[in-house]
Amino acid sequence: MMVISQQKHVKHEIESNEWTLTSHQMLFLMQNQNAIEKAYADSNLDFLRQFAESKVFKDLFGDMGFDEAYDRYESTLEAGDAT
Repeated sequence: MMVISQQKHVKHEIESNEWTLTSHQMLFLMQNQNAIEKAYADSNLDFLRQFAESKVFKDLFGDMGFDEAYDRYESTLEAGDAT
């Protein structure tokens, strides 16, 4: 039974790590948080689309969409895992 418990624990760690962002991704979103929040508040979808299509965003996030990236970012902040 000990082996099963350890396997479940390892699987949970892998799933958690798959959801986390890299430090570079976190820093990039932190640096742009005010602009992103303002765009949301103003319903400025053009800004958000341009941001998501920017070379820097694509280089950092690859195929990950903006919504997923920002959800991961907010989840990390809420969990207190951002360093």
